[in-house]
Amino acid sequence: MKHFITLVLLAFAMNYGYSQSNLPNGDFENWYNIIVNPSLNYDELGTGPTENWISTLNSLAQVPPSLQGPGPVTVFKTTDKYSGTYAAKGVSALFQLGQIPIFIPGMIGTAVMDFAGIRALLGKPCANCKPLRFKGFYKFEPVNGDSCAAIILLSKWNSTAKKRDTIGYGRMVQKSAVNTYTQFDIPVNYTSSEVVDSMTLLVVSSAGVNFIKFMESQGQVGSTMYVDELTLEYAEGIQQVLMPEVAVHIFPNPATDILNVELSKVVKGGSFEIYSAGGKLIGSYQVSTEKSSLPVYSLPNGSYYFRLMEGKSILNTGSFVINR
Repeated sequence: MKHFITLVLLAFAMNYGYSQSNLPNGDFENWYNIIVNPSLNYDELGTGPTENWISTLNSLAQVPPSLQGPGPVTVFKTTDKYSGTYAAKGVSALFQLGQIPIFIPGMIGTAVMDFAGIRALLGKPCANCKPLRFKGFYKFEPVNGDSCAAIILLSKWNSTAKKRDTIGYGRMVQKSAVNTYTQFDIPVNYTSSEVVDSMTLLVVSSAGVNFIKFMESQGQVGSTMYVDELTLEYAEGIQQVLMPEVAVHIFPNPATDILNVELSKVVKGGSFEIYSAGGKLIGSYQVSTEKSSLPVYSLPNGSYYFRLMEGKSILNTGSFVINR
């Protein structure tokens, strides 16, 4: 049985070296229908426009005829699934803008379409994220030697250079047909100890897509990728809330003796739990107001995780560093 988790990733796997966690709607059980006009409608991931951490490029179907629309629908709800009721089916297509054919892959993940720039805007805010692996189940039906791909990218905005710095990256490319659901398992290679602020997850039915210059993308029309059960894996005891109920701002980070915690709203009976990098609970503090200052002078230098709790409910998670 699959478990749809809207706000948080799945809880600890008790007897394993790592804990595996479901992405919000990573099992593709929730879809909602968008009606463009009486003769055109399409399915989109989630339960509404603001309730979809992962999404598609199907909004191209809303491009009006005056702008040479509608664009193609490239991701579909399907009952050809690995488990549960539904999976996602991505099919590569062309979008003919006048004399210019733009190749659009079947794309599922943290990307939305920028119509003005004819490009995909990648990534979702994910403060302090540090997953170890990106996993999922897929099938692939290539056309004329095409390839599909699954990608995870962790990054941080560099305010000095005015660009994003890559903190961690992993990729899988499949160049031949996969006829039965098979698991991909992508380790994340971290090249920096900087704190992540954004995560990009993508699965695409054609791997030659250019996310910056869409008109330079390559692939074959009709290449099809089925996807189900997308998950992230963290170190044992660690969880990550991707759609938090309460925003948490911690500073300074790195901290020395005091860690200041600011919440976007009061949490009745709230507690702030601190865990070691290995997932061991170190301490728990009451945070009954929007602003708290917590003593961390006894903690050795290193990385730590936190959970904001309301009773047994996890409202937010993140990490911080002690460096004296």
